Amino acid sequence: MPKLVLLKAPDGPAPHRHILLTGEPQTIGRDADRCQIVIPHASVSREHARITQENGVFYIEDLKSRNHTFVNSRQITERTPLQPDDRIRICDYLFVFQADTQDRPSPLPDYMRKVKGTEAGEEAVQEISTIEASGNQDSVRDFLQVAPSERLRALLDISRSLSLTLELEPLLTQIADVLFQVFRQADRCFILLKEDNHLIPKVVKSRRPTDETPRYSRTVVRRAFETGQSFLTEDASLDTSLGSAASIAELRIRSAMCVPMIGMDGQPLGAIQVDTLDRGRKFTQDDLHLLTIVGNLAGVAVQKAHLYEQNLQRQREEREIELARKVQLGLLPHKPPSIPGYDFYSYYSPARMIGGDYYDFIPLSDGRWAIVLGDVAGKGVPAALLVAKLSSEVRYHLLTHTDVAQAVAKLNNHLIQAGLQDRFITMVVIVLDPNTHQLTLVNAGHLSPKWSQASRRDLCDLGQPENQGLPLGVLPDFLYVAETYHLDAGDTITLFTDGVTDALDREGEFFGMGRVDYVLRPDVDDGPQTFTAQFRGRQLVDAVQTHSAGRPQNDDIAIVCFGRLPDHYEPPSASYI
Repeated sequence: MPKLVLLKAPDGPAPHRHILLTGEPQTIGRDADRCQIVIPHASVSREHARITQENGVFYIEDLKSRNHTFVNSRQITERTPLQPDDRIRICDYLFVFQADTQDRPSPLPDYMRKVKGTEAGEEAVQEISTIEASGNQDSVRDFLQVAPSERLRALLDISRSLSLTLELEPLLTQIADVLFQVFRQADRCFILLKEDNHLIPKVVKSRRPTDETPRYSRTVVRRAFETGQSFLTEDASLDTSLGSAASIAELRIRSAMCVPMIGMDGQPLGAIQVDTLDRGRKFTQDDLHLLTIVGNLAGVAVQKAHLYEQNLQRQREEREIELARKVQLGLLPHKPPSIPGYDFYSYYSPARMIGGDYYDFIPLSDGRWAIVLGDVAGKGVPAALLVAKLSSEVRYHLLTHTDVAQAVAKLNNHLIQAGLQDRFITMVVIVLDPNTHQLTLVNAGHLSPKWSQASRRDLCDLGQPENQGLPLGVLPDFLYVAETYHLDAGDTITLFTDGVTDALDREGEFFGMGRVDYVLRPDVDDGPQTFTAQFRGRQLVDAVQTHSAGRPQNDDIAIVCFGRLPDHYEPPSASYI
């Protein structure tokens, strides 16, 4: 009597439970009151699919189920006739349809036969027998109980040899060598791995040298990979679906086996095919069982090799990033300027090991100093590479152009000509004349610096909004505007990137500009020691870190603070213990 055979369930291979098909309509679903075939699983619809019979032909139709019904890996949208060996998948349940004439292995259904357009280097295999290949412990245990000691010894040798190799390419070659040792009748071996949803041959090996390129059965290899089943054909030359294919005549393929390689998580990683050209040395069902076990062992070994290579690649990337971090830190000033009557403070913390924030103190030829802070769009390696270029370009243009606005305009054009690949840079340039205490400011789309004014006990933005220019790299020949200001004793200027205002606390609240103003605004009771760049800078850093409270940093942070020391200021005396 025709029947459905349950091959797999959500918890793994199933014990081949048979469900007889009576010819009457039988509904499949999870509703025990309305279904004749009940699958008590939440992913299965109440009435998922129905099997009917008409004129001796069985049909299956999907009943508009939520997760659909698949026949031979294809979603069905209308009533579909069932052929012997058709695979029916309902959610995580896999069935095979068997007709009442199936007392022995039968030819592959039409969808498995070779069709026009088969790629070169591929053959189809028709007569097959199948076993579970995805870790069916019962079948493995039964096989080991009756296997000769030679096979048991071979399995131990295979397991031992595969555990000694961690690099993928030598491992795959070793697997092929082991297979030739175990299967003396094998003439050729193919090992394929999944890459970008394609099975790619990694090892193609013949026992005897040949000038011809060995070809494998892509159809059976893919079926083994997709279904997790192992396949055996006793004589491919009798496969009528191959017709008079030249490859069969030339290669004289007789018997072949194909098994999936299953990883530790039960997912297929690839497939192994071995075949023989000798009619008198066919593979047996025991050979198929043994190759299935080897496929499982090889799958675990391949997965470990993948993990090993990923770990090596991660270590290489970490070393490269660490080197880039050291290079980037080397671009930042090693110490602040030493200018009588002024003090400086700087802080830098990338969100990753390397970042896109940048600052510098550049001595100019006429005794002035340029204080620069910039923020490259993005994070990580691409931003860090642009910072490296920016560092040298900023110095060059500021040293070759005495006019600050002109220097920034030239820098903008040069960066655009070099190609920023849709990136841009916000930047503040302040040129300080310590003799006249005059500041010259050019802002290229950056957050306005904060000016803490000691005499007025007040805080304001440095620079007029209408004079703020576009970020660097946006528009060529843009004219930037320079503004001049005078610093009084005790005044400090604080420059910072948006990593400060965008710092998040545990509830997801930004630090915000309001908190920046609160921290930097002088108080009427502040003493002279608070009107220093060191005090203001550290106070801002402490406030941001307290706000974040250990939450991972989501953006690069750079802070530069400088100021004119109060009159008659004396640094705090050191305390010794």
